[in-house]
Amino acid sequence: MPFCDVSKYEEGVERSETGHGIKIFYRRYGHGSTKVLLIIGLAGTHDSWGPQIKGLTGSLEPNDEDSPAGDVTDVDCIIGNANAEDGIEVCCFDNRGMGQSSVPTKKTEYT
Repeated sequence: MPFCDVSKYEEGVERSETGHGIKIFYRRYGHGSTKVLLIIGLAGTHDSWGPQIKGLTGSLEPNDEDSPAGDVTDVDCIIGNANAEDGIEVCCFDNRGMGQSSVPTKKTEYT
């Protein structure tokens, strides 16, 4: 499953070395040069976007096989590196402490 290791992008101490790294679970759907990032509100998960994903991409099949866990670099989830083709690629994620994303140990780790 695809996760984005937030600690790689934070300044200062490498948090993954201390065991307090935050991992954000995300999913990508569809293919195309148009990229859409869906950000859910309070107490929702990536699964809440099902109807919108189906409407935008025509399918609810995630692209997990295209990007195995740990294979994401920088912000590929958001800007993507797909071929310039017609269609829409959608990325949605679980906020910190929700769904399959890590649960921070301190309140300050939610921002």
